[in-house]
Amino acid sequence: MTLTNTLPNVAILLADSGGGHRSAARSLAEALDGQAQVSLVNLLDDVAPFPFNRFSEIYGPMVNSTPWLYRLVYRTFASRRRVELTERTVYPFVRRRLASALVADRPDLVISVHPLQTSVPLRALRAAGSRAPFVTVVTDPVSPPVAWFCPEVDLCIVATEEARECAQAAGLRPDRVRVIGLPIRRAFRAVRDRPRPEARSHLGLDPTLPLVLVTGGGAGIGRTLPVAQTVADQLAASQTPAQMAIIAGRNRALWRRLRAEPWPIPVTVLGFVENMADWLAAADLLITKAGPGTLAEAACVGVPVIITDFVPGQEEGNVTWVERCGFGCFVQQPQQIATLVSQWLQPDNPLLAEMAARARAAAWPEAADQIAAAALALYVGRN
Repeated sequence: MTLTNTLPNVAILLADSGGGHRSAARSLAEALDGQAQVSLVNLLDDVAPFPFNRFSEIYGPMVNSTPWLYRLVYRTFASRRRVELTERTVYPFVRRRLASALVADRPDLVISVHPLQTSVPLRALRAAGSRAPFVTVVTDPVSPPVAWFCPEVDLCIVATEEARECAQAAGLRPDRVRVIGLPIRRAFRAVRDRPRPEARSHLGLDPTLPLVLVTGGGAGIGRTLPVAQTVADQLAASQTPAQMAIIAGRNRALWRRLRAEPWPIPVTVLGFVENMADWLAAADLLITKAGPGTLAEAACVGVPVIITDFVPGQEEGNVTWVERCGFGCFVQQPQQIATLVSQWLQPDNPLLAEMAARARAAAWPEAADQIAAAALALYVGRN
């Protein structure tokens, strides 16, 4: 659908602090393809001055090594008043650079998929004279940080009623908040009905063996190695027919350690993958941290989940959502995880099939297209 003779310019604001934001940005860019000229703009990492441009670098190590510190930061900024005070303090130091980068391509529409790129970029954009509609797509579905919510945005899109309540408590007008879901790429929709044996063959795996998929997200966060070791040992000891694939993401040190491990069952070790949809389509069970994008993708494809870790504060609600929807559970101890996996993979156990059906029922497969349509409607309404 062409809206005018010239397609609108859409700037999507993202950052590299966790893989979910980039994944959401890419899914929206895909949904907007043919309807807009899209630019992915990383103001935080590429434009902001020091020390603000180092946030993404410390995010992974902080979450991995000092989760107590991240929890403290999260709780400190759980107050809208503190967030606004911080934003007012930061604004003079970043205003010129942000405004210059934002208006360079003369965007007709701005979409933010990162909580630190809402209020400050919007203020810089308006100060530069741009009246382009500004949309926030909240990628934390249940317990989002307060920084996501700027009352001045034209539209705030959330995934759940819990997040809607958070938005309104932060001062957003009810008519500017819409519950749609988390955006995921079309590739995950495309594999929803692919038989798992066929998907395994496509990846060069044994089509007859159930697949346990283990991942710590794009950054390789969490206790991936000890969990995978314990699960593999338990499956071997119980003689449960199974194979495993472990995705280390961009964590090269983890990838090397996984590759050096003498696994007792067939194991495929991977780094960062672009074809996550294919791996989920092949998987009977996913073991992962509570990253919202990964959980939304698993739900779309119908893969039951064991959650082993979560980012303090913002991802705690994701655990609640998965358990409430009935397609997974939260277990921290590697031996307990291994025992559960062995039980679920028994050939006569119907539980995995039941959980897979509940996962599909909880999914938002059309969310990216619906979000793109809602955002473009704002642009059309002003032109």
